Amino acid sequence: MYTILVEGKHSRSSCRDYSSMINKKSLNIFEYVDYRFFLGDYYELQKEIQKGFTYRSFARNASVTASLLKDILNGRQNLSIAVTRKYGAAMRLSAKEIEYFEALVGFNNSKSNSEKNRFFGEMVRLRGRSSVKYLDVKQYDYFSQWYNAVVREMVTQREMGDVPEAISREIIPEVSPAKIRKSVELLKDLGLIYRDESGRWLATDTVVSSEYEIESVALKNYHMEMIELAKQSIERFSADQRELQGLTLSSSRAMYKMLKERIRSFTNEVLDMVAGEKQKAEVVFQLNLQLFPFSHQEDAK
Repeated sequence: MYTILVEGKHSRSSCRDYSSMINKKSLNIFEYVDYRFFLGDYYELQKEIQKGFTYRSFARNASVTASLLKDILNGRQNLSIAVTRKYGAAMRLSAKEIEYFEALVGFNNSKSNSEKNRFFGEMVRLRGRSSVKYLDVKQYDYFSQWYNAVVREMVTQREMGDVPEAISREIIPEVSPAKIRKSVELLKDLGLIYRDESGRWLATDTVVSSEYEIESVALKNYHMEMIELAKQSIERFSADQRELQGLTLSSSRAMYKMLKERIRSFTNEVLDMVAGEKQKAEVVFQLNLQLFPFSHQEDAK
């Protein structure tokens, strides 16, 4: 069993059933992780249920310019905290909903991963024990700690069972038994491991996934930790125990995109090789492939 983490794009359809949301005649802001979707849904809903509702009438109620909402929805401008409060008042949101709205704006507008993590924590806190499953904290936790995927391999492929102390002694760098115990419980809760009739722990084919904006934050955490571990491996392991290579090249944009596709093709080939192996698993390892630009790309958008 293995874990693959690939960042992708999100769309309105990936977030929720938009038509059912409109049919409910009300919106739950705690279901949103993108304030543009929330504002867009609010505008469409009000147009349906309120005669004469326009950008101009909404702007007048919020004491802002009429063109601002269009610019925000089109991505030409970010929503500021000051305008967030004005919009919240115009939409008659409660104090808690406005607080969540502000955290949502901070989450979407943040440039650094640490800031996104902080605002995401606020969003989870404000949602409390809501029945909404949209922001799956357990899934976020899985991606946020590098060793969860390693523990899964130890429990199943190395057949070490769910004994935290034994797993802790095997993992490099060291992870405490307390963290291992918590990781094993998380894997059980997510249905990523299970015990068969003979008592042996096996990995399921369950895929851990969540809405892109949440997943992307966790994936950044994961990749940052793995890159840091790769740096540490230079001192931690001898040359015959690791393989690190680096190339600095220049090429056309077309070739750059082709290289990305070849890397993905290679990872699929590696997965096929590992999945098809008949011998017992003896080592858990990480394979990182990193391709990134050193120059500006004019057509990046």
